[in-house]
Amino acid sequence: MIQILPVALLWLTSPIADFVCLNGHPTVDAEYRLRTVFIGTVVSERYEPPTKDWDQEGTTYAVRVDERLRGQLPRTVQLFSENSSGRFQMEVGAKYLLFVYSDRGRTMVENCGNSEVHSVSSPKLRDVRRLKAAEKRN
Repeated sequence: MIQILPVALLWLTSPIADFVCLNGHPTVDAEYRLRTVFIGTVVSERYEPPTKDWDQEGTTYAVRVDERLRGQLPRTVQLFSENSSGRFQMEVGAKYLLFVYSDRGRTMVENCGNSEVHSVSSPKLRDVRRLKAAEKRN
């Protein structure tokens, strides 16, 4: 019983994201090389029920692309976030730095990644701009 107590305390006090991030948290550099990256503003959201292709309900956010940082994007991107411990919840009207990928026809955000509320002083955004500039030089 005494051996179980420290593990239980660790589990109860750790952020839930630590348990759903089975592959850990990628560096900005690593995620930048794998994803499409942009700054965008959420303009709307809608509930998505489970389907035959997706057994998980969720929310689709319409996000206006304010600045492309890596990859090709339309003016507005539909981002799906499933209702699970892995969701990346966003608010209508808020601006975000987003690292996105495609899965079975849906564009998604990895909640264990580097996506965050936009801030011009963000160290992550500074790193992305440095990586983008390095790509242009090469």
